[in-house]
Amino acid sequence: MRKLFLVSSVLVAAGVASAGPVTVPGTATSIANNVNDPPAASWFLPSGATPGYTPPWYRYCFQDWGWDHAVSYAPDPCPYGTGVFKFVSGSLTVHAWGVHNDDPTLIYADGVLLGALQTQPPGSNTWTTTTFNLSPAFLQSELSDGNLNVWMDIDSTWNGSGVILDWADLIVNYEWDCSGPQPTVPVPAGIVLAGLGTAFVGWMRRRRHI
Repeated sequence: MRKLFLVSSVLVAAGVASAGPVTVPGTATSIANNVNDPPAASWFLPSGATPGYTPPWYRYCFQDWGWDHAVSYAPDPCPYGTGVFKFVSGSLTVHAWGVHNDDPTLIYADGVLLGALQTQPPGSNTWTTTTFNLSPAFLQSELSDGNLNVWMDIDSTWNGSGVILDWADLIVNYEWDCSGPQPTVPVPAGIVLAGLGTAFVGWMRRRRHI
């Protein structure tokens, strides 16, 4: 009997498999503008308004201000909740007006300096778009909780000019890695082999009684 049980067990075990490697990507976004962040929380230019050197939208070095981004991530989609969460990349894009090249306006995220806003061509008043790339290490450190506080240091050299912001867009790319160890589960082939093992045991029993 011990030999028969061993044969049956081996057949069943041969049909047991684990899930293959799977990576599930995801993207979280947050846009900040006058609609989502009305004054006095922040000072994005209202939709349809014309930019100009007028308060309160055009703000100077002593009128620094900031805003918040909040993102949420999809829950673990992996079987049995064994997925590993990982940040892939991210970016913060700021649309600004009136940024001069002699008075950099600096952008901070959770107290970390990201850099200066792109300046407009000399002698013109135009919109500029600045994108700050966010590394996986930065995202892991600052965005694991889904919240990012952005602060703008207007005219950091105090030369007397200001800036207007239209909107700011945060994008976070992440993924769930399901390639880790998974609990073994029966697959159709395993069920067939288990059935063959049971049938073999029954046949041997009948043989002993004939």
